[in-house]
Amino acid sequence: MDKTFLPLLAVFTLAFTPAGAAPAVKTLKQIPSPLESWQEWATWDVNTAPPKYSNVNQAFNSWPARLSLQADAKGAQFDVAVEVFRDDWFTLPGGDKVWPTQVKVNGAMVPVILHNQRPSLWLTPGKWRVTGAFQWAEIPQQIGMPREIGMLALTVDGKLVEFPAWDGDGKVWLRRDVTSDKAEKDFLSVKIYRLIDDGIPMWLHTEIEFVVSGKSREEDLGGVLPEGWKLSAVSNSLPSFIDDAGRMKVQVRPGKWIIRMDAFQLNPPKEIAYAQGIHPAAPDELIAFQAKPDFRLVEVTGIPVVDVSQTTFPNQWRNFPVYRWDTRAGFTLVERQRGMGLQKPEGLNITRKLWLDENGRGYTFRDNISGVRQDIWRLNAAAGQQLGAVRIDRQGQLVTLDPQTGAPGVEVRTHTLNLEAVGRMDREKQLAATGWQTDAAALNITLMLPPGWRLFALFGADNVTGDWLTAWSLLDLFLLLIFSLAVFRLWGFGAGILAFIAYGLSYHELDSPHYIWLALLIPVALLRVVPPGWGHCLIRTWKWLTIVVLLFELLPFLVSQIT
Repeated sequence: MDKTFLPLLAVFTLAFTPAGAAPAVKTLKQIPSPLESWQEWATWDVNTAPPKYSNVNQAFNSWPARLSLQADAKGAQFDVAVEVFRDDWFTLPGGDKVWPTQVKVNGAMVPVILHNQRPSLWLTPGKWRVTGAFQWAEIPQQIGMPREIGMLALTVDGKLVEFPAWDGDGKVWLRRDVTSDKAEKDFLSVKIYRLIDDGIPMWLHTEIEFVVSGKSREEDLGGVLPEGWKLSAVSNSLPSFIDDAGRMKVQVRPGKWIIRMDAFQLNPPKEIAYAQGIHPAAPDELIAFQAKPDFRLVEVTGIPVVDVSQTTFPNQWRNFPVYRWDTRAGFTLVERQRGMGLQKPEGLNITRKLWLDENGRGYTFRDNISGVRQDIWRLNAAAGQQLGAVRIDRQGQLVTLDPQTGAPGVEVRTHTLNLEAVGRMDREKQLAATGWQTDAAALNITLMLPPGWRLFALFGADNVTGDWLTAWSLLDLFLLLIFSLAVFRLWGFGAGILAFIAYGLSYHELDSPHYIWLALLIPVALLRVVPPGWGHCLIRTWKWLTIVVLLFELLPFLVSQIT
């Protein structure tokens, strides 16, 4: 193989390797030896960093291991291994009052720079071991710790601290042993706020607020999920565990913390309560209810309504009715009405745009359908229409065939409809007005014609604008007849028929001359009856001036029609 083709082969072999095959790129055994030198160049933009749990499209720039910190009365030493995937700042322990010194990366001394009010290093991709020290006259009460650190091995005066006191601001306590500190009593306050989101499924959004003091410890809170709810997601800042019965255990440490949870039920429950034998985490809870009137009408009974302004309920849920729930007993959701009841639905508003093919054999259509308080649960396309894509509320929908009629259509899950559809259909003698197997309260259709096409007439619509037939007014018809009859009297029957056809076909074309033809017929007719003399010369001058003006209007019109 010619060596000049090796760079090109490297590009196609490495740069176009799928993302899922990234580990294979690192295995040199699978790369031909002539291409090994091109590996770094071809894979410069391949992201091998681990993705974030909250967003798989984002990745960590660096991944630190366990940080070891040994502190005593004179100073401290820290040691951490970190793998860097992209150029990034790495935050060190300490702060402006406790500044790290003798910082080394893989044994080489490096400068420490203040970045985002924290001591930091600029690291390039690779695996690094970062060490450093602190010096002080007396051991400080606490020291700043990077939020990126997940595991900390803390030793104070030669004793391992099994449960470091780590508050919400990222500070680690050094001067107190939280496992033996008796001066501050253990305290735990739990407040639970919830939002019930009605629908199918029914969602239960929960915020649990902790206020903790004393030593770091494990707390068994009891039940945090009522009976029958399935846990969907948990977002927390403390290590926690929730079993199948809804009981929670959490590793707490001093500070104020919030854990958020989402749970659901596929079948909306009639009663919400804790299971028998489950001790609730809080004696009472504040619960908001987000109703869906277009789905059903529900009344919350068994618990009182509270004034939300007198509570610490979360701001994002304050616009819903809020109830206080005594967790020793349950409360019920009474369904008063399902669906729309006897309420008459409003009609659909359909806006259609049709594009005719250049060969005139088919149309491309785009429909926008809107309506409120609808009782339509499936919308089928009219016969002869092929659906290409359908979106409801800007979300793509699956196009399925009706099992009874075989017509393509989509399922509708909401009473308020906002649908957009595109597709194709053949040109037939009769055109389906709405394009769908449903009635419409308002319908507007716009037909886009290719160059050289003109709509002659459209029958069946309430109002049509833009076609050739309905464009004629009484004045237009009067002028056409006058012009044709005048030509007939001057030059005979054949000329009259030709004038009628030519004048009629060109009358409504853009920039076509109208009145100048009549202005020309007048001097032509007078020249036949006026005897020679000064009057005859004046009329002949009128005729030629009119011809000049006609040519100025007629020539641009002919050019536009030909081109």
